[in-house]
Order: sequence, then C-alpha cells, then structure tokens
Amino acid sequence: MSEENLQPESDKKDGIGGINILNITDPTFKEPLEDVHTANLPIAGCGWIDTKEGVVLIDTLIDPRAAEKVMGRIKGTIKCIIYTHGHMDHVSGTEAFMKDNPEVIASKYLPDRLDRYEMLAPYRNLISAMQFNIPNFDRAIRKVVRPTKTFLGDMTFTLGEKTFELHTARAETDDVCWIHVPELKAVFIGDLIIGNQFPNIGNPWKPTRFALDWAKELERVRALDPEHVFCNGAAIHFKGKKAKKALDANIEVIRSMHDQVVEFINQDMHITEMIHAVKIPEHLKRSPFLKRYYSRPEFFVFNVYRWYHGYFDHNPAHLLPRPEKEVMNEIFGLIGDSKKIIKKSEELLSKGQPQLALELLDVLIQAKPDNIEALKLRMKLLKTIGENDKCLMSRNSWHYFINQDKKTIRSLRKNE
Repeated sequence: MSEENLQPESDKKDGIGGINILNITDPTFKEPLEDVHTANLPIAGCGWIDTKEGVVLIDTLIDPRAAEKVMGRIKGTIKCIIYTHGHMDHVSGTEAFMKDNPEVIASKYLPDRLDRYEMLAPYRNLISAMQFNIPNFDRAIRKVVRPTKTFLGDMTFTLGEKTFELHTARAETDDVCWIHVPELKAVFIGDLIIGNQFPNIGNPWKPTRFALDWAKELERVRALDPEHVFCNGAAIHFKGKKAKKALDANIEVIRSMHDQVVEFINQDMHITEMIHAVKIPEHLKRSPFLKRYYSRPEFFVFNVYRWYHGYFDHNPAHLLPRPEKEVMNEIFGLIGDSKKIIKKSEELLSKGQPQLALELLDVLIQAKPDNIEALKLRMKLLKTIGENDKCLMSRNSWHYFINQDKKTIRSLRKNE
C-alpha cells in the first residue's frame, strides 16, 4: 500500500476530500526474484511462484477485472492457490484462476469468515461506504471460491524443486496463513505487515484483532532470517536489511503499545483516557515502516482494550444503559436552549477543541435531529477535524458524515 495511493482528493468548499483506493483495476507487475512475480493494486496484491511442475498463486486481488489481467500474465498451469486470509481484497478474484482446477488452500477458519460476510451483507455495505469512500447501495457480497483444503497449524508440500511451508495464525484475522519458501529465502506474509504502514491492529467497524499473537507470529517469521519479505498480499517486497528492519519495527511497536494498554487496564484507566495515554515509542515515531496513512494508534488501543476488557467501563450508569437518544433528550431538556449549545460548541471550536465541541453538539443533534443550524455546525467541526487527517479510515469517516448531513439538510429544506 503506497503512500501515494493514500492521498485524499482535493478539498471541497464545504467539506473534505475522501480517499477511494478501491476502484482501480490496472495492476502494476514486477518480477522481484527469479520465478517470483507480483501484481500490485493500491490496497491489494498477489504473487505467484513458478516451479518445474506448475504455478503456486498467493492471494487473488480484490477485483475480478484485475484478476483477469493477472491471469493473462501467468505462464504455466496453476496447481495451487493459497489464501493468506479471508479479507475480500485477498480472495475476490479467484474465479479468474480456476481454469485448471487448482487446489485452494486456506486456514480452517476462513470459510466461517466468508459465511459471516454473506450474513452481514447490508452492514458491510454501510461500513465499506464509510471506510473506503464508495457508494452505499444494496449489493450482495461477492461470492468467493471456497477452499478445497483447510488446515490448522503447520503444513508443508513440495511442487517441482520448491518447498512451501504454510503456517496458520491469529493476527489481523483468526484465519491467517503465511508461507515460507526456503529455496527462495522468502516469506509471503499477507497483511502481517502492510507495507510501510502502522500495523492495522484495530478497525472501528471490524471484529477484534489479535495484537499479542500478531507480534509473536512476526517473531516467528523473523526467526527464519528471511532475505525477502513479501507482504500486503505480496505486493510489497522488503529485501535484506530492510526486511529485518520492517519486521523489527512492527514487532516493537506492537509489543510496546500492547503492554501499555495492559498496564493501563490494570490501573483501571478509562478507555477515553487510555487512547490519549498510550504512545508510540519516541524512536519509532518517525520510522519509515510505521507511517500512519491507513490505521492509527487510537484504533490499536481500542482494539486491545476490547480484547481484554469487555464492554463495561466500571461506570454503573453504563452497565445497562438506556438508549442514547433518550439520555441526550433528557440532558437537552435541562439545558432547554439550542442556541446555548451551539454557542458553546462554536466557542470550543474557536479554542481549538473541535472534538469536544462535536461531542457537546451531539446532545442537541440527538435531541433535535432536524436542527439545520446544528447540522451545519457539525459539518464545520468535521471539516476542521478532517482537514489535516491523513489516515484513510478516519478521514473517510469525516467525509462520509459531512455528506450525510448535506443530504439531511437538503431533505429538511425540501420539506419546509
């Protein structure tokens, strides 16, 4: 995932530009090693390895049109396809590669993931619109070719002159599978590293990820002393000293931040304080391998907290809460004046506290969702928060909700 692909569209007069990196179907092809080929899209990649007895393909991209272009470059019979995990950007193009009936190998848990995607299709359409700046419309989740062989633990097979050592793990997902090819001194680790980006341990819309297991698995990779590390579905290639440095940086930042969260949980620190208290170690903040254009440290903290802590924050008011709108309506009833809330929110914005202003304004918007003045102010707050936000996931969220408020205001005015 390159930095260039994570740059936002030009800012608009009354909003911020979103970042859409999904609708690109022309892969960039490379041949980084003898017998190794890769195809790269902004958010997805795949790789294939030639042997004397056929081809092993690792991951299949996010778009069937891109996959067809990859298939046009492959020479030889595809004997085996390996899924590094079940995220759609790694498994969606498989149909393009099935002409020769290859074995499709994956973690035992991957089919369960695909079942969940189909079960939650409407929700996934919504969160994709927020996360990836794409239209939200009612569409079925793309059917994925299911594995023909699944396993847990370690598995080895040979094809031609090459050995393929497969290992399942829990990291970004519970269905990770990474591959070591000793003859190439190479590992193919899927999204255990996502290029030069801060590790994707924490996604506001997605299930919990396994931070400590993630670090341990990267340590297992490092122990092999690979000369070549292929990640992001094989699209990104680290070689020699850079491979070791990328592994070291990811391992250290995960372990450090994980341990900080554990320490603060044991101190009974509230999660809203914790996301500000946990820090990337100073010497890693400028690491070229930990750029924060996709995920961000706050998401990491929420994720580890969820894994260890449970939902209850030890405030008795939150154990069995009433609906949020009901509570906000009562608070607004005590204030009794929309103008007071708007004025205070504007004051906080002028003092450089747009997030606090946003949370205060939410009292009014939840109680009076048809207040156009409040919606316009929220758009202004979101624009301020998002202007310098280069993280894909959070920036696209601000962009999404600005557009939702625009639609609401248009509808309210139409019905006046």
